[in-house]
Amino acid sequence: MTPRHLDRGSALPAALLVVTVAAVAAASLATLARTEVLLSRNRVSAVRALSAADGCVASIVSALPAGWGFDALLRGPDGAGGTADDGATIAPSGCAAAFRPAPDPAHALLNVEATAGEGRRALDAVVARAAEPAIPALLWLSEAATLGNVAGSLILSGADPVRPGAPRAPMAAPDDPALLDAWLAAHTGRVAVQAPAAAPFRAPAPPLAELATRARAAGALPGGTLVPAGTPPLALTLISGDLAIDSAASGRGLLFVDGLLDIAGTFEFSGVVVASAGIRVASGARLEIAGAVWLGNGATLTVDGDVHVAADGAALDAADGLLGLPRRAVVGGMRDAS
Repeated sequence: MTPRHLDRGSALPAALLVVTVAAVAAASLATLARTEVLLSRNRVSAVRALSAADGCVASIVSALPAGWGFDALLRGPDGAGGTADDGATIAPSGCAAAFRPAPDPAHALLNVEATAGEGRRALDAVVARAAEPAIPALLWLSEAATLGNVAGSLILSGADPVRPGAPRAPMAAPDDPALLDAWLAAHTGRVAVQAPAAAPFRAPAPPLAELATRARAAGALPGGTLVPAGTPPLALTLISGDLAIDSAASGRGLLFVDGLLDIAGTFEFSGVVVASAGIRVASGARLEIAGAVWLGNGATLTVDGDVHVAADGAALDAADGLLGLPRRAVVGGMRDAS
């Protein structure tokens, strides 16, 4: 056999080896590619599930009513502790959620499980009450239907001298904020929202029934805390029934009118004014409030005169010092519980 024949014979096994190695490498690359596709798909599912769980926590907490603690929430819909529905809550589609007590009674723990496609994620969230009292709105309504006709003028000033970086919204209600925006647009020229101001937002109704109960328990005065002139005393006042202001009056603190606040004269107040049946300002009358106005379910706001509501964090803090005001629920922290 010639050397040339020997070269050809020895090249064949080498070629076969190269082909085999290439095939093994190609198979390994294909396996790696399939694995990477699966891992990528799993990562996308995990991210989607985590986003869904975050959204569930935000949705549930934002829907919680303002209040003072979480006892009622932990007792569940039946209002009785130690029963099967303790901690039960309504969760958005794709989520399951429940509350349970936290080591600190000022907090509650919220467990959320969310699914998105093939992904599943569980989160534990600590729910607390906001440090700032009430909500950041000048008018806190139990329903958008409270807003009546404005034949006079209504000025809403959201700039807060105490919290200049956090202007307040003109109003908030449990309804779609678009309804509030539409009302403001329909009253252009008669209702003025002075800048800076936040946009109207959705918020659960103010807890007026519990606020009245707490005011009575705290020894709220039945009346006589308003003065015709001079500096009024800082007072917690609860009036059963309507309150008519026919001349000049001023007050300071927290005024709860369990009826209609009917103004035919001039009324100035610093703090929080609550009117369960609404407020009526007659033509030629004037209402000046530094702080906030809260109106009950079925209440009406009728403005034929002049009304000015301006943000004042100091006035709210003073009212909060008389009777702890309700606070929004906020998320204090979260951890992965998957």
